[in-house]
Amino acid sequence: MSKQCTKPKRKRDVEWFKDKVLLVHAQANGQVLQEEELEFLADVGIPESSSNQMVITNNAAYQAG
Repeated sequence: MSKQCTKPKRKRDVEWFKDKVLLVHAQANGQVLQEEELEFLADVGIPESSSNQMVITNNAAYQAG
């Protein structure tokens, strides 16, 4: 069973990141988000291996400093 996209994916540009940050801040402040907004937050769009590499790099840089 394959997942079918009903909407085209948004281009990941500056506006996309600004929207993501605004939703994270709203959620952190206790604002109730709509289902579409929660789906947007859940769609990280970063392969796990890339995120793991970024964490390792950031941890190494922190420890070196």
